[in-house]
Amino acid sequence: MHESSASVAEAGSPIDHMRNFRENSSDIIILVYVDNCIILSRNVTSIDSFIATLTHGPENFVFTDEGTVDKYLGVEISRLSDGTGFKLTQPFLIHRILEAANIDTRMTNSRPTPVVGPLLSRDEDGPERKHDWKYRTLTGMLGYLQHTSRPDISMATHQCARFNANPKLCHERAVKRVCKYLLGTMNKGIIFQPDYSKCLECHVDADFAGGWTSGDSTNPEAVLSRTGFVISYAGCPIYWCSKLQTEIVLSTT
Repeated sequence: MHESSASVAEAGSPIDHMRNFRENSSDIIILVYVDNCIILSRNVTSIDSFIATLTHGPENFVFTDEGTVDKYLGVEISRLSDGTGFKLTQPFLIHRILEAANIDTRMTNSRPTPVVGPLLSRDEDGPERKHDWKYRTLTGMLGYLQHTSRPDISMATHQCARFNANPKLCHERAVKRVCKYLLGTMNKGIIFQPDYSKCLECHVDADFAGGWTSGDSTNPEAVLSRTGFVISYAGCPIYWCSKLQTEIVLSTT
């Protein structure tokens, strides 16, 4: 895998427009995000040849070869020691999140889980927040983190983000708990270790009005059930979600 900066026009995928293939060949895949791209191939000679066509071709590309990819869009990519896969982590983003929440990264009182019951409610008559850090900004950063490399905080992050409009003290404490969980797991992330005996798999579950609490009993949204799923290919997670259903379920089936 190589990381580079270029403007690439090749045969695009009809499904994912950020993914391209070298014309008349399937030996190179090019992943593009704005002016950055990752070039993948089983053969490093093919990569070198393709880079040469960009730097010395008639298009006159301004192109920088960054070498083997180890960081991309804030995500650190490290190969497993046995060569069977790689890991995605985002310690720099987690450090920014902790700083934004005024949590000293030298602290040792981390939390073993990102969430603990009872589930959050609007708590309209509850006490106001104590701190002045930007609640919506923090849930936004947590949302990007969970979507990219930390699905383990998906449910907790979604719970906190539901109350961006009017967060109370209980919501502030919930965000800080997620942050203190990240404090102890800063270098953790997703491990991709392909198992070629597996194909496309979906693991899914749902509760039954699991968000209902007595403190939010008049809110119809409190009886919406929650769906969570992970879609994997070759044993590697490629898409996941934790969200409330859009209809009120009247039965567990």
